[in-house]
Amino acid sequence: MQIKRDMQSPQQALAWEACFLVPIIVAVGFLGTLAATDVLFTIILTIIFTINLIVRFFTIYKKGDWIFFLFGVIAGGGNDLMSMLKGVYDYTSITILPSLNGLLPLWNIFFWGQVFLLFRKVFNVKWFKGVPFKRDGKFLRGWVSVKLLLDICILVILRVTIYLTYNMDAWVASAIYGILLGARLLVVKPTRDELNVIAILPYAFIFEGLMVTFGLYVYQDPVFLGMPGWLFLWWIFLVPLVLKQVFTMMEHVIATKGDK
Repeated sequence: MQIKRDMQSPQQALAWEACFLVPIIVAVGFLGTLAATDVLFTIILTIIFTINLIVRFFTIYKKGDWIFFLFGVIAGGGNDLMSMLKGVYDYTSITILPSLNGLLPLWNIFFWGQVFLLFRKVFNVKWFKGVPFKRDGKFLRGWVSVKLLLDICILVILRVTIYLTYNMDAWVASAIYGILLGARLLVVKPTRDELNVIAILPYAFIFEGLMVTFGLYVYQDPVFLGMPGWLFLWWIFLVPLVLKQVFTMMEHVIATKGDK
């Protein structure tokens, strides 16, 4: 039976979304290390992730969720796949698809879709929501602002940087990330809602740290919770500054045109 969405507050919607991540954490905690030695456990994880997603969509689906889910699959999964190809970090789980052999398990690609659904719920809570999107940008008929264009350029630079420096001394990538992020925050000061998102990012750090601790993947040159220094700066830039802008735009499109 589907939960009545029209009676949910944004906080309740966020709580329900978070509840569907709990089985994932538990499953990876018990099976993540085992999946590195036996493909059977990768299959079990894939089944658990699939069932969890199906139940989630049948119970707490909100208009537009499929759009955000697919965005997460493409953007998050694609970024992970590129990082695997470049050697930035390694997934330990044996894959069940020959085409992904030595890269990342299939279930992880779909897991990114679920993570983006959680981000959507976070950004709709009052403290993190900010002002609604307006087509008053300078580019692409008002869809892209100078701020978003700047952040996209920084995003590309940061990704290229980590591809070129991940196997150097640990401080190199972190220093470049820190300089670019600091410059961005000085040039375009973050809004209150963006600062609020930054304030809760330790939850994201702990979550990813758990995934690393449970043996899901291995980073080069970790400094805390199995993660490198540049990764913390990447989260601070990506989630409140880039994704939040894109999500606000997507919410505008869904509200005005709907999803079929």
